[in-house]
Amino acid sequence: MISTIRKGINPILNQCGYPDLMIKIGIDYGENLVIRYGGDPKQSIVDVIGNSMNIGAKIQGRVKSNQILIGNDVYQKIPSEVQKRFRERIWENHEWRYTSIETGDIYKIYSYQEYDFS
Repeated sequence: MISTIRKGINPILNQCGYPDLMIKIGIDYGENLVIRYGGDPKQSIVDVIGNSMNIGAKIQGRVKSNQILIGNDVYQKIPSEVQKRFRERIWENHEWRYTSIETGDIYKIYSYQEYDFS
């Protein structure tokens, strides 16, 4: 995906005088609740809450431009062939302190590694 943007979309944007397109993707997996506040469906507010939403938002806050980060729960769901494209993200200076609800250990985050870095 990042390679497609870098090699396919950005050259076209640049030719038209537009800046590069950058993406940031942070994903987690789990059960959530959809809650509607208010009785009128047209004027009520809808919210999605849950641990995976919270962790997903925290992951998204750590993503750099043109990077994809996924939580351990996503990593465990993807096929092993796809897992090979991800590397565990090692955090320095306690940048990531969030723990797994199941284990109590630091919740692992994985970074997508493209095969072609040119």
